[in-house]
Amino acid sequence: MFARQILGPTRLGAILAHRASGNMRQARRTVADQSTKGSAGEQHIYNRLYSELEPTRLSVTDSSGGCGSMYVVEIEAERFRSLTRVKQTKLVTSLLKDEIQNMHGIRVLCSVPPSL
Repeated sequence: MFARQILGPTRLGAILAHRASGNMRQARRTVADQSTKGSAGEQHIYNRLYSELEPTRLSVTDSSGGCGSMYVVEIEAERFRSLTRVKQTKLVTSLLKDEIQNMHGIRVLCSVPPSL
């Protein structure tokens, strides 16, 4: 699993503090500072989505056992707030259209950050 997301209570506390203060840029930076692990495919998808959508939470998992044919993407982004679930998913898949051509399948789980 490749995820630069909140993995421990220390990071969670830092991000919640930044969110509460209204400093979303710092909250995003805290998320981005997580160590990177995962396959090249997971990293590529992660970087593509992170640069385009600036999510508050993002994880990309190769669910095919490492061969890169199936991925699960979990993403939470403020940009989704005014969109329906269908449009959120279409936005993500449109950003990954070139990558999806080489996959067997992808599961996209979108969400909106909680309102403060």
